[in-house]
Amino acid sequence: MGSSVSNPTLNSPSLRDGLSVVVITLNEENNLPSLLKDIPKGAQLIVVDSGSTDKTVEIAESFGATIKSRSFDNYAAQKNYAISLAKTNWVLCLDADERPNQELWQSVLGAVFENSPEARAYDLSRQLVFLGRNMKYGRTKDQLTRLFRPTFAAYTNEIHETLQVQNEDPIQALPGILWHYSYDNLDDYFARFNRYTTLMAAARRKRGIHSPHPLILALRLPADFLVRYVVKLGFLDGWQGFLWALFGSFYGFVKYAKLVELERQGPSNK
Repeated sequence: MGSSVSNPTLNSPSLRDGLSVVVITLNEENNLPSLLKDIPKGAQLIVVDSGSTDKTVEIAESFGATIKSRSFDNYAAQKNYAISLAKTNWVLCLDADERPNQELWQSVLGAVFENSPEARAYDLSRQLVFLGRNMKYGRTKDQLTRLFRPTFAAYTNEIHETLQVQNEDPIQALPGILWHYSYDNLDDYFARFNRYTTLMAAARRKRGIHSPHPLILALRLPADFLVRYVVKLGFLDGWQGFLWALFGSFYGFVKYAKLVELERQGPSNK
């Protein structure tokens, strides 16, 4: 989990004009306290909730968040709305199940205080925590643009949203780790697996993308597993590494199997 913030540089009133931390939520009472307790004092905290029925809103209020309610349509639109509420020079966009470590918080605040006029965005290095293990291999790391000037950035794509930044220069990555506690357990994993493969199949159907030949689909599954588990060294992450490679290799297969099912239902309604 994220470590407690104790360095006085992380508790500065000058952050009020410099940094907003935005989070979108839906029933995140189990995740939210561990994230919000480390938000630097002085930063503006904005939470956009889409109808939580647990204590999410009360928890956010207890941490001094500005809370807005908005019906969920897609992730990009929800995050863009949250960003529009920020009136600071910089926005840090986090998910409720993410935890910046101490080094990353220091890096974020260093970039905010420097406020370089040339810089418009920074990448954060994210690593997965899966079934209690800090994963290091097998496609469990990524870099995401999460710290940015709101006037130059917006999210696109309804699913697996991507931040588009108006920037001609390469985006630098900040030192530190953004730990991603994405799944509570295997039940949670497969609930998300089922939901996202359904959404991805529907999105491809809507865009007119057809399913690949059955032979290609059949070959993709073992090939994907070998890449994750052997080529990307997933076996070094023990039992969790094996499960991640196995389940991940089924993701693409199931997504396109669901697309085949949709195609057999007839023309899509665009």
